[in-house]
Amino acid sequence: MTRNTFPFQDEIGAHTPLRLGVAAAVAFPDGSMTASGLRRERDRGRLTIERIAGKDYTTLANIERMREL
Repeated sequence: MTRNTFPFQDEIGAHTPLRLGVAAAVAFPDGSMTASGLRRERDRGRLTIERIAGKDYTTLANIERMREL
């Protein structure tokens, strides 16, 4: 995968760190969730996000936990 390309879903595991926009697009393919929506869930304490080099990442496993809450 090169920079600025969207990863193929078969390359993404439950614990693969994804930028919030990519995570939203993969977990909610109908476009109903955005990166800012995931940040709101973080602020409400429902989504775990890692900040690395000033960029926010989460995993599909974290999104699944959020949905269970």
